[in-house]
Amino acid sequence: MDEYFMNRFIKSFKGPLADVRVVEIGSDAALAFGARLLADLGAEVIKVEPPQGDALRCAQPLTAGGESVLFAYLNYGKRIVQLDTDRSDGQALLDELLGKTDLVLAEGSQLARAEDGGATLRECAGRPVTVAVSPHGLWGPGTARHTSSFVLQHTSGFAFHQASPVTDPEATPPVSCADWEGDLAAGLMVAISSIWAIESAGAARPGPIVDMSREDALVYLLVEPFADWQAGADVSQRQRDPAKGLTIAGGLVWYLPCADGGVMVSPREDHQWQRWCEVMGLPAWTADASLCGDRVIRTNNAAKIQEKMADWSRTRSSKDVVAAAQSARVACFPVSTPRDLIENVQLRDRKFYSQLCFESGEAIPVAGLPFRFVTQQGEELARGSTVSAPTRGNSGDQVLAELNRREARNTSDAEKPSRGRLSEESLQ
Repeated sequence: MDEYFMNRFIKSFKGPLADVRVVEIGSDAALAFGARLLADLGAEVIKVEPPQGDALRCAQPLTAGGESVLFAYLNYGKRIVQLDTDRSDGQALLDELLGKTDLVLAEGSQLARAEDGGATLRECAGRPVTVAVSPHGLWGPGTARHTSSFVLQHTSGFAFHQASPVTDPEATPPVSCADWEGDLAAGLMVAISSIWAIESAGAARPGPIVDMSREDALVYLLVEPFADWQAGADVSQRQRDPAKGLTIAGGLVWYLPCADGGVMVSPREDHQWQRWCEVMGLPAWTADASLCGDRVIRTNNAAKIQEKMADWSRTRSSKDVVAAAQSARVACFPVSTPRDLIENVQLRDRKFYSQLCFESGEAIPVAGLPFRFVTQQGEELARGSTVSAPTRGNSGDQVLAELNRREARNTSDAEKPSRGRLSEESLQ
C-alpha cells in the first residue's frame, strides 16, 4: 500500500475514510449496503431519498412499531436528505450537492436517465468518482431488462448451484435461493470497488466510473460449477454422485437434534465412527454390521442411523455433545441459532454487535464490521457501539446550508484546503 493511502488510514479514530464524502442515490439493497460499509469506515454518507420515502422502508422484517429492520440495518450511520429530483429546484439542489462530493454511488437507471437527457448524474459523472450499480450493467444487450434479486440469483446460476447436488432432484427443484445474502455479497463488492476507485483517482477529476453489475457479482462467486464444467462434468444435472459420498445432513454428515438446539457430526472414517460410538455409550445397534459395518454400509443406511443417533442426542445439550465428540477427535459443531450467536462469547468479546435503536424505543443487536481496525499508533476503529435507526431526512436546503457553513470554516483556516475536491493534501 502506498504512503498516500496509508497516511489516511492512520489519521484518526473516525476511520480510514473520514475525509471522504459519499452521496448515495437510489433504492437498491446492494447499493445501500455498500454505502453503509463505507460509513462504517468513517465516510460521510448522504443518502438522497425521494419525498415519498425509500421503497425499502416498507421491507420486512418490521419492528413492533412498524419500522423496517432491513432499511435501518442498511442505512444507519448515514445522513438522509429528501429531494424531489423531478422538480427543477430539487435537481438544482442535487447538482450543488454533487459538486461537494468525492464519491457518488447510484443505481444504473439514474445514470441511464441522465444520458437520455435528464441531469440527474450527467454533471456528477464528470466530477466525482462514480460507482453505478445495476442488475446487468450499463453496457450489453441485457442492460435494460427488468429484474429482481430473486430473478438475478436464478438467471446467474447462483440459485441452481446453491440447490445442488441433491439425492432426488424431482422432489427438490431449485426454486428457492438465498434471502438478502446475494444483495449483501454484491454490496461488499460495491464497497471494495469504491475504495479502489477513490484510491486510484487520487486528486484527478473527472474521476473514474465503475460499472457494477449485480449479475456479474453473482456469477463471479461460482467457482465450483466452472471447475466441474472444465473437468467435463455434466453441470446441468443436479443428481448427487454416490461415488463422491454425502456431505449434507442425512449422509456422512449428520444433523442431530439436541435438547436445546442441534449439532452436525461427521464420523466419516471407520476409526472415527468407532470413537463416536464410544461417545454414545456403545448402544447395541452400533454392533449391527448390516446397519453400520463400514463407510459404504453407513452411507446406504444414513437415514436409519440418524434416527437412532437422534434418540440419544435429544436427551443431551448441544454443548455437551460437541464437547464429548471433540474430546474423542470426531468432527462436530453446533448449529447456531440467532440466540446462540448473540450469546457467543467470542463474538461478544470482539464487540461484534452494535445496538440499533429505533424511535419507538425498541433496540436490536446488529452485526458490525467483521474485523478490527488498529493503526500503527494503536488507535482503534470503534466497535460495539449504539447506533440510531435512520429517521426521515432533512430537506436539501438544510443539508447544503450546513455543508456550506462547514466549508466556510475550513477555508478560513489556511492549513485546511477547501472541500469539494478529493486531493492528496486534504486526505493526509
